[in-house]
Amino acid sequence: MHFLLAAALLAAPVVEADPICADIQRLSTAVAEPAAYAALRESDFVPRLLTDCRRLTVGYSCRQMLLPSDITQETMAKRIMACLPGATIAPGRSWPNLKRAIVTGGGLVFELEESRAQLAQVGRTLSIDIKPGRSRRR
Repeated sequence: MHFLLAAALLAAPVVEADPICADIQRLSTAVAEPAAYAALRESDFVPRLLTDCRRLTVGYSCRQMLLPSDITQETMAKRIMACLPGATIAPGRSWPNLKRAIVTGGGLVFELEESRAQLAQVGRTLSIDIKPGRSRRR
C-alpha cells in the first residue's frame, strides 16, 4: 500500500508539469456539463496538443507535420492518458502505413493517427481528433 502511494506521489508532478494536461483537463471538466462545453467551444479556446489545432463541428482537430523524433502516436497517447485518471489506450483500426490509437477517458475520446512516411516531403504527420465520449448527452 505504501509503495502505491509513493508511486502516485512521484507520478503526480510529472502530470502537473506536462503543459498539455491543463488543456486536456479543461476540456474534460467542461464536457461533463453541456452548457460549460458549449461556452468553452464558443470561446477562443483550442487545445495546444500539436502545432495546428482547430475547432470542428463537435470537437477539435490537431495536426503537425515534420514531427520531431520524440513526438509519436505512442508518446502522445501516453501523455494524454497520464492527464486523465482512469483513461485507457486501445489500438485504432489497422490501416497500411498508419499507426493509430484511441485514448478514452474524462468524458473524451482522442483518436490519434500517425503516418509512417519518414521520407515524405512533410515527414511523419500526426493528427489527433478530440470528441466528447458517447456517454455525453446534448
